[in-house]
Amino acid sequence: MGAQADITGLWQEYDDDTGKVDALIRISRKADNTYEGAIEKVVEQPGIPSETECSHCTGELHNHPMLGLRILWGMKRHDKLHYEDGEILDPDDGKIYHCSIRLSEDGKTLQVTGFINFSWIGQSEIWRRSE
Repeated sequence: MGAQADITGLWQEYDDDTGKVDALIRISRKADNTYEGAIEKVVEQPGIPSETECSHCTGELHNHPMLGLRILWGMKRHDKLHYEDGEILDPDDGKIYHCSIRLSEDGKTLQVTGFINFSWIGQSEIWRRSE
């Protein structure tokens, strides 16, 4: 495996429609050995207004600024490349999903899967390491 043996660091998240970098997500490990991620930067797309607040979020996250918004939490390392048992927030619809993450062998990409009941029927995205 490459120099980065875990999911900590800065990751590029891509827009589903344009395929362009949408945000930079910083994943860190907490004292309890779980992982969480927050939006560190929203990447402006020419001609497309970007939301500055999570207007679709509910509860205390409603209208929370996008910068610093925690979108990933509770992830636990299952083995060398797999992380499970966490949750992920989709700021586009304000919904929270169960989450699993698979780190590539070279440590450069993540397959992030959000799902309701079963991971094999969830939606996956590929994030690329930014550092």
